[in-house]
Amino acid sequence: MKKTFSLNTNHQLIILLLLAFSLNINTLFNKYTLDDSVVMTENRLVEKGVKGIPEILTTDLYYGTSDSTSALSEARYRPFSLAVFAIEHQFFGENPFVSHLINVLLFALLITLLFRLLQAFIFREQHHYLAFFTCILFVVHPIHTEVIASVKSRDELITYILLVVSLLFLLKHIQKPATAKLIISLLCFFLALLTRESAITYIAIAPLVLYFFFNRSIKQSLLTATSLFVVTIFYLGLRFYILKNSHSAGILNVFDSPFLFANSSEALATKFFILLKYLGLLFFPHPLSWDYGYNQIPYIGINSFRFILSFTLLTYLMIFAILTFNRKSIFSFCILYFFITISLCSNISVDIGTPLSERLLFQPSLAFCIVIASLYIQLSMKFKLVANTFLLVILLLFCLKTVIRNADWKNNETLFLTDVISSPNSIRTNNTVASIYLSKAQTENSIELKNEYFKKTISYCEKTIKICPTIPEPYVTLGTVYYLLSDYNKATNFLTKAYQLEPTAPCSKVAISALSNIYFNEGNRLYRGGGEPKEAIRNYLMSIEFNKSNIDAWYNLSKCYSFINDTKNAEIAKLNALKLEPKY
Repeated sequence: MKKTFSLNTNHQLIILLLLAFSLNINTLFNKYTLDDSVVMTENRLVEKGVKGIPEILTTDLYYGTSDSTSALSEARYRPFSLAVFAIEHQFFGENPFVSHLINVLLFALLITLLFRLLQAFIFREQHHYLAFFTCILFVVHPIHTEVIASVKSRDELITYILLVVSLLFLLKHIQKPATAKLIISLLCFFLALLTRESAITYIAIAPLVLYFFFNRSIKQSLLTATSLFVVTIFYLGLRFYILKNSHSAGILNVFDSPFLFANSSEALATKFFILLKYLGLLFFPHPLSWDYGYNQIPYIGINSFRFILSFTLLTYLMIFAILTFNRKSIFSFCILYFFITISLCSNISVDIGTPLSERLLFQPSLAFCIVIASLYIQLSMKFKLVANTFLLVILLLFCLKTVIRNADWKNNETLFLTDVISSPNSIRTNNTVASIYLSKAQTENSIELKNEYFKKTISYCEKTIKICPTIPEPYVTLGTVYYLLSDYNKATNFLTKAYQLEPTAPCSKVAISALSNIYFNEGNRLYRGGGEPKEAIRNYLMSIEFNKSNIDAWYNLSKCYSFINDTKNAEIAKLNALKLEPKY
């Protein structure tokens, strides 16, 4: 009798880990990117190492950064992940290789725990390869590249690890009750909440697992999860207490609030469409981008075809899940799992500052992996060759995309220049690329290349303004370009426009400083020419209007007034200079 080839559990796990490491090893040579500054390179609390942990525990995520005035900063209380970064900084400092290695190791740990959870508990009565094929799809899926390649997204990894461990010990406690197991489960859940707020959906996932896979009634499942509700209430109380005095001083803009310009019906319709887009990215993860903000996903109305299609398909999925709920269909479980885990990130209940983000699919993507693995197993029973070919093609394409996408995260320049092609209508991608080219121009020695970079900076700024003309950032960049090109009239016009749009915006501080310098230098030119003292005075006054601490402007203004025999104003200007610096 012919033997059937079979992999035991240990062999399956080894394959999963080898695949996890081999696909993500190229991230080890990447630099810090994007929001890594928030948790590592520009966070004064993290830089203190373990000494910063007490302050981390009592402040919001952005407290130790220059983004502490962000309009969304007070909404994020994530001390556990920051504490992990502080410990890393204590021992390794700012070392991107170590940071990325930790992310890869955490991903491998997650795969080990997830495989154990699925194989020994959740799918213990299912096909013996279901856990393996589910995890192998999870390992290779390109949608996870942001979580692994972005150091800041380590909080997603830590959260999922803690939730898996929590569920493991909860299920062990149900099989063989022990207080220690329950305490470990609740502690891991609490730490997950302190890592990311989205962990709160676990209070619905745990009873869902009990109902579908442990023969518990709905009532029994909810009662078993009562302790999770107690932990959640305690966490919410702690969070409120810590953040009660934390109030944002930031201005809500379209960068942080992508639905800012949409009316209520447009916002709702677009959010439903984005939910469908999330599903689409699971099936076809291309192209991928670090930003899907305004206006990459344009607003749609409730009478648009895209909303009608989205609402119809999403409603159908929910109806199917409800109708097959009593039969405990695995597809019903997957649909409910997806909607529950994506719920807080959908913007429907509360705006989270981004319309869509790939990292937010990290947990929900497990539902997709289970569905595809289940369909593959069912198909292989009747059409083995077709099923194997289908799975092999998916795995190869996903692996190739994962490796390529990880390379895009090499540094900010490679990421921004790649994703402005993937998200050509996003104000953020265009604005960041403009900044990249401006930076390259300022450090370039070749006049020809410098001018080429300036042209590209101007081009991307103009595109950003075309997408959204009411944000100050591109005007500041344009003003800086023309200032460096010595075209002070254009520089003044753009910088003034930026200042008029949002006088208190962080980028407007750059505009104010630049405008002060432009008017000061023009005043010097006119004053030293000797023929236009009144025009020089006007420019010095404008310089002082933008920077009242400009001592040189006050002093030169005094000399100009003296030149035209206006002794009163000359004395006032001189006194103002001396107030700023008595020994001037």
